[in-house]
Amino acid sequence: MFEEAMSGSQLLDEYYADLSDIQVWTLRFHQSEYVRRYLWKRHKKCRTVISKEHVTPRGNRYLSILFYEQSGAGKNRQWEVSPLRIGLMETRRGLCTIAFHTDNHQAIRYTSHFFERYRERYIKICDWQVRNRLMAAKTIAEIAAIYMERNLSMVWIETASVFRDKVHIFGPVNDGVVLLQWSNGRKLLQANTFVTEDMLDETQLKMVGYARAYLEMSPDERAKYDSPDFAKQCQYDNK
Repeated sequence: MFEEAMSGSQLLDEYYADLSDIQVWTLRFHQSEYVRRYLWKRHKKCRTVISKEHVTPRGNRYLSILFYEQSGAGKNRQWEVSPLRIGLMETRRGLCTIAFHTDNHQAIRYTSHFFERYRERYIKICDWQVRNRLMAAKTIAEIAAIYMERNLSMVWIETASVFRDKVHIFGPVNDGVVLLQWSNGRKLLQANTFVTEDMLDETQLKMVGYARAYLEMSPDERAKYDSPDFAKQCQYDNK
């Protein structure tokens, strides 16, 4: 099971051990009457999202977010699904979520504090539809689902700031910036808080600009920046 003292690689190992059961659950849920009716009511839309919590036989709790997009036309129109799996773990400081980035061999822990700050800060600048969803969210898991739907990738940049064994990392995303710490002792990357771009200084805004430009680069151009102080784009696992 997920445990608070686990390193990032240990959390990833737990996910890999659960993956076949998660895939079976996803297929069963996707083929359920609930999903069929849900999609039928939204047949005029091009995209929709369903979030559902479940527990694997090994006792790990997950939040699965299923992204549905319609392809084809007329009678050939059909829904294509792309799943995103997030681990959920209770800790002494509340619920942590775990995002799995298998391409980068990283499991990132997001604290409850992170999602509290996300709602508190992003709700002031988002559109009314997202604001209504954030206001209606009653649990950390519900806020996490909204955040994950909207921020599917992140570019992280190591800073020169180090406190004890923790390296501070600056992670621009769609809605703002994730402030993370890499613990050399625990071998764990943790997202501690969220800030919006209006809270950044001039130097930090330049870093966001570089990250946005990085996402637009070709693979050859990106290779120039694939160094310890400018990591590759980080995208959630959707196997």
